Amino acid sequence: MSYFQSLLSGISHFGSPTTMVIMILGTLLGVFVGVVPGLGGIVLLVVLLPFLYNVNPVIGLALLLASHSAIYYAGSTTAILINTPGAPESAATCFDGYAMTQKGQVGRALGISAAATSYGGIFGAVAILVAIPVMVKLVNIFHPPEYFFLTILAVVLIGQLQSGSPTKGILSGLFGFLLSFGGAAASTGTLRYTFGQLGLYNGINIAAAAIGLFAISQMFVLYAANKNVTGRARINLSRKEVWGSVGGGVKELLEHKWLATKSAFIGVMCGVIPGIGSTAANFLSYGYAMRSSKHPEKYGTGIPEGIIAPEGSSISKEAGSLIPTVALGVPNGPAMAILLAAFSILGLQPGPTMLHQHLPLVFWMVAVIAFSSILASVLGLGLAPLLAQITVIPGRVLVPFVLVLASIGAYASTTELLQVVVMITMGAVGLAMRRHNYSLPAVIVGLVLGATAENNLILTIKIFQWSFFERPITDVLILAIFAVIFLGIRKNRQMRKESGVGAEGAGAKAVKVDTTPLPLGEVIFDVVWVVGAAIYVIIGMTYPTPASTGPVYLGSAALIVGLLQLIGAFVPKWRRVTHGSQKQHHMVTLVGKEIGEPPSAVSAPSLPGSAGYHGAQAAAILVDTVEEAEESLPSQDAVGEAGSAKRQAFAVLLAVALIGLIYLFGYMIATPVWTFAYFLFLRKWKIHMSVLAAATVLAAFYLISRLLTGVIFPTGIL
Repeated sequence: MSYFQSLLSGISHFGSPTTMVIMILGTLLGVFVGVVPGLGGIVLLVVLLPFLYNVNPVIGLALLLASHSAIYYAGSTTAILINTPGAPESAATCFDGYAMTQKGQVGRALGISAAATSYGGIFGAVAILVAIPVMVKLVNIFHPPEYFFLTILAVVLIGQLQSGSPTKGILSGLFGFLLSFGGAAASTGTLRYTFGQLGLYNGINIAAAAIGLFAISQMFVLYAANKNVTGRARINLSRKEVWGSVGGGVKELLEHKWLATKSAFIGVMCGVIPGIGSTAANFLSYGYAMRSSKHPEKYGTGIPEGIIAPEGSSISKEAGSLIPTVALGVPNGPAMAILLAAFSILGLQPGPTMLHQHLPLVFWMVAVIAFSSILASVLGLGLAPLLAQITVIPGRVLVPFVLVLASIGAYASTTELLQVVVMITMGAVGLAMRRHNYSLPAVIVGLVLGATAENNLILTIKIFQWSFFERPITDVLILAIFAVIFLGIRKNRQMRKESGVGAEGAGAKAVKVDTTPLPLGEVIFDVVWVVGAAIYVIIGMTYPTPASTGPVYLGSAALIVGLLQLIGAFVPKWRRVTHGSQKQHHMVTLVGKEIGEPPSAVSAPSLPGSAGYHGAQAAAILVDTVEEAEESLPSQDAVGEAGSAKRQAFAVLLAVALIGLIYLFGYMIATPVWTFAYFLFLRKWKIHMSVLAAATVLAAFYLISRLLTGVIFPTGIL
């Protein structure tokens, strides 16, 4: 069968009513799961696998891929509405999507997101249709050295996107790498950093860590702020406004068609290269948009380009991911690994056999991804008025529901209660990292890419030894890594000079080096990096080779960078590299916006030293043309104004209490009882309203545990 005959055969399945119904059902499931922070699309895909037995591959793939594709737009909906991405892949959308919501332009943001997502899906489909024969050869160019240094480059780049200094960005990514090495080593099966806990034998679950870093830490901040999600009285979002935003979204997309096209292309390429992942693709697209923009200082303030860039790459990356999965049997991430399992159930063999004997199915998969991206956007917009009401809920009312749903979702995706503890722990760690201006996205990307980095590091040492320096592509990647770090240092120094802080040279703005002592908390944080990395390396050295390779090599890198960070705490001249300016405003949330503070409350004139730090320094590597940073972003002091550290600590204790009750009494009893007590005693609700809240939680638990996942939840030790 020829190429075009296979193409026509693949898309002809759209003519089957049964197939269309299944695709719509899968999309609805994806939209539902995608808007629930903490549940995660991987859980849905795993749940659907048993239904694929004895099913026609066309129908089975339609159900699986439609559900998977719908997750992305649905996840971006909550990112726009409440600054909490339904999935880690939607995290970059928070930057400008949520900023638009704070401006009262939620309909516009949803419309742009829908248009960009649909365009990305269509572009990805077309690109793959054209490039299937070429992409197989392109992937084969890369070998272990290239893959290893590519992961390092990706983490270094993304580490600068939301960090206060070059070293903080690098440490954030290395922290993610070190987390990924826990559990059984893929090379030898050696158990590493499990400390005798059975629940850690498979390592730290990515979903649990992502939920903790992004959603749970966000809830801690939201609880402390004690305001509604947007800081506005109400977001009036009607169906007419939503559907009216569709035309505006398409218009905005056409006005930035080249950015949308480039972002979609970045997504496709990130999908083709195994190990990059959706989260990295979206942040790379966002970073590219900032770097190439004539007004990078506007990013993070709510502009269309800030939504188009990440949304344009989300679905296109999934289309690109089909290439290594189908052609080589190499999954590009957890979702594609599940797709490989689905191939086995459906009797399909990835590799040359599929490309020759089942090429129509390959085209069908691409078509499903493209069509589902459009369908999910339509359904998501239809649900938007209902979802928009979440934004008027007081923060302390929303917090318990998100905590409970996240704990249920984390257990459903791992069936390990210890991973729920990991989720809460990562939430506390994420809160601390926000306060000290580290990069949360870099941690997750490092965690996702850790296995890829370690495996390719082992192969590089074993096969190439030091001869990898003789490989041109490897040399280019190494030079790019050092160039990224150097440009970050230069940009950091430039911004300090422009603001009159820490300049060392001559010139109108040159002043004395800033010798202001660092806060004690910052110094303690630096000490923790060094001590923690040293202990990590010492433990890693006890493992046999090659299980010790990743922990020792990358742990040593974290120790060295941590030492530089600690030295900077006492040597003011180094702080442009390690800590940034003490007058610099610290990012306190994933998207750089303090929850509960409307833009007017943090206007530029009210912020000391607002001559350019947040967006510019956070993305110093990616944006080397920034002159003025995001002036409207709140300082770390704003955290204390919106909610004290004591209230944030109390929120952490509430989450710990929830986990303790679950451990003692199980989910069925603990979640409604904890919710009832929360609203009755902390929110001072009346008894009947507290009972209603508890009943809502119990109903959600029943829906997820019995009808959606089928997971048997623990009943407790009492």
